[in-house]
Amino acid sequence: MTEAAGPGDAFAIGAPRGGPVVIVVHGALRDSDRYLASARHAARLAAWDALIVAPQFLAEVDRADGALYWRVEGWKGGYPALGPAPLSSFSVMDSLLARLAPEPGPDPAVVVFGNSAGGQFVNRYAAVGRGPDVLAARGLRVRFVVANPSTYLYFSRERPVPVPDAAHVNDWRYGFDHAPAYVDVNPGRSLERYLGRDVTIVLGELDNDGASLLLEVSPAAMAQGANRLDRGLRYDQHVRGLARAAGLPFRHRLIRLTGVGHTAADVLAAERTREIVFAGSRVSRGRSCWRRTSPPPRPARPRPPRRRGPGAAR
Repeated sequence: MTEAAGPGDAFAIGAPRGGPVVIVVHGALRDSDRYLASARHAARLAAWDALIVAPQFLAEVDRADGALYWRVEGWKGGYPALGPAPLSSFSVMDSLLARLAPEPGPDPAVVVFGNSAGGQFVNRYAAVGRGPDVLAARGLRVRFVVANPSTYLYFSRERPVPVPDAAHVNDWRYGFDHAPAYVDVNPGRSLERYLGRDVTIVLGELDNDGASLLLEVSPAAMAQGANRLDRGLRYDQHVRGLARAAGLPFRHRLIRLTGVGHTAADVLAAERTREIVFAGSRVSRGRSCWRRTSPPPRPARPRPPRRRGPGAAR
């Protein structure tokens, strides 16, 4: 049975049957209904009867009576809503986790998946979100699956690619400068929190076009790499390097999907993604799903950004 509530509410299907609750965060098009359909299809392929929730973050152009709405870029970074109350989109996720998490049993109890702009949201929330700590106190673990985001949250001021204008490369969403009020810890503490959480980065091998639709090409984005695949590989190196320098364990996973590009439906349907999202405790935390049989490919050299018209980056 499928239930579709009013704007700003969640679309949900099914009921928990001994597995994790799966929260699927939409991309820049704010098409939670399509993300729900893709997740339902992937769950069927996995033969898994899970509760799947696809929250809808509204932008100014989507305004509906009584529903929270954000700037087009604001919801993905935890900024406060423009109305009717200044609630952070990360606080919304805190509330979802608190209301949806089952009693101790499945491990992980909740899986939060995001692709594209949704991957940006999940990456940042995994680093600074408060809700998972509340669940951890109840003995419940949250798994984060970050798929194909345009940019990532860096924990230091260094970037892998030099850019002509680096004045804002560490502004919030790319770094910690000028972070919203929800972010109440420094980069070092956030790194410890991020490393201590169950995080998987999923990259489509074909998501490697530097001129891809809605790929962010600001200086802050280009400082992270040439395209989404390149940026994901470099980010993995960034976090690994910081963990090693700080003497902290690194247990995150990196999955590269052969023959898969940017589309959320293809990412979710891939067998290796389904194992992480729906398999629960059958997936061993800390075991890399990227088995190296040869050295990893060298990240691509960035191409000069081309100009684009206004629009939301993914």
